[in-house]
Amino acid sequence: PKLLWTVAIFCIIFALTTGKGGNLLDSIVDNISISQGTPKLKRYAKKHGLLLSDYPQKLFELYERNPETKQFVFEYPLKKDNPPAATLDSINTSSVPLFLQWDQRWGYEQYSGDLLGLTGCGPTCLSMVSVYLTGDTTMTPSSMAKFAESHGYASTGNGSSWTLFSEGGVKLGFDVTEIPLVEKRIVDNLNVGNPIVAIMGPGDFTTTGHFIVLTGYKDGKIKINDPNSKKNSEKLWDFSKIKGQIRNLWVFRAGS
Repeated sequence: PKLLWTVAIFCIIFALTTGKGGNLLDSIVDNISISQGTPKLKRYAKKHGLLLSDYPQKLFELYERNPETKQFVFEYPLKKDNPPAATLDSINTSSVPLFLQWDQRWGYEQYSGDLLGLTGCGPTCLSMVSVYLTGDTTMTPSSMAKFAESHGYASTGNGSSWTLFSEGGVKLGFDVTEIPLVEKRIVDNLNVGNPIVAIMGPGDFTTTGHFIVLTGYKDGKIKINDPNSKKNSEKLWDFSKIKGQIRNLWVFRAGS
């Protein structure tokens, strides 16, 4: 890869000074991307008349980390300019619905200086609890992202601040309570239908920071909605497994 990058830099200089070398540069960029684990994406791009340079580098990395995002990543150049969904049809709110930040209905929208699909775990979690508690299907991840940005809860390059939930949730009309990391408090709230937003540190869900929603309690384990992973959301989690990764917790209830 180092050699390819060296040649790529040479080609950039050559192309800028002579007006030639563009095709060679595209080929080298393709090969660099292949070396980073994107041969399937290269084949898709070629089939649809696209170049790998049509994709942000961060999407290569997203797909490599999380193959669940394949459609979102592969179809980016074709669908990135579609308007986000204004409402959510056929949503069952008898339990907390799972929304994914990289859903094509909103994931290509800009949020916090990047794609919502990359940085939007906060608004997506807020959307899940809002739709569940109110039944209002216009409270989409996209609309929650706009709410976060307009109220200063989006942190450029860092996703969302914790105040999106502690303050933003209250502004939306919810009763929001910060609770300690005590298993009984968590279980008692889940058993009466109160969803809990959790900010997670490095571990099973993230290498940095990531918001998820604790949605229920079953067979002695915790059910979660991870806005970045269907796979994680289909599992049941032992409290002992996730306890050390939880940085803070906010219980949400419908406002009076």
